[in-house]
Amino acid sequence: MHRPALMRLAFLGVGVSMMILALSGCGSGSAQQEEAKPRPLPAEEGQPLRPGEYSSGEFKPTFSFEVGKGWSTSELIPPDTFSLSTQGETKGMGFTMFIEEVFKPGTQKVVKAPDDMVGWFEHHPHLKTSEPENVTVGGVEGKQLDVTLEAPEDYYGQCGSGDCMDMWMLSTGEALWFVEEAKVRLFILEDVEGNTVVIDSGSSPTEFDEFMPEAQKVVDSMRWGGS
Repeated sequence: MHRPALMRLAFLGVGVSMMILALSGCGSGSAQQEEAKPRPLPAEEGQPLRPGEYSSGEFKPTFSFEVGKGWSTSELIPPDTFSLSTQGETKGMGFTMFIEEVFKPGTQKVVKAPDDMVGWFEHHPHLKTSEPENVTVGGVEGKQLDVTLEAPEDYYGQCGSGDCMDMWMLSTGEALWFVEEAKVRLFILEDVEGNTVVIDSGSSPTEFDEFMPEAQKVVDSMRWGGS
């Protein structure tokens, strides 16, 4: 998980209706074009998002996505990653745009990220993973798997100790980690404009099945580039 891990017209008659329709046709093209353009992602953390389409903006590779009611920005760490939360920070999603370094399991030693990130998660000694499934996100093929953490008691890292573990390093020198009290679904796309993009969506295990359809709607709405 990432760090603290929303026109009714009453027509009075046929003549009025026709006049409204005629007037609305004038200049509607530019209005529709403006409406179709994704909104920029807010530049501040903790900002509510109105339902609709947004652009990843400065986070590259660029993509657009749609959210419904109740979503907010949670964490913004350009150029690597940003996250969204819903329902009081108990459920959320993160988007990491490239992973260049990972933590050697159970240590604070940072090593070059492997080419096979799916296999790295699968064979991590402190993670329990589901069988990877084929997925397509915005036309890009990848893998999906569910993950839970079993951290050793003597572990200590950027995340703290006892119930968490650092997973990968950002270019800013900050770590992203998993916590034991969360269940996470990963979407791993190993070739988005040459980058490995990881989408993580998670909640408490008891809320996981209820939350995943909501997170899946955001993933299904993703479109790469052109935003």
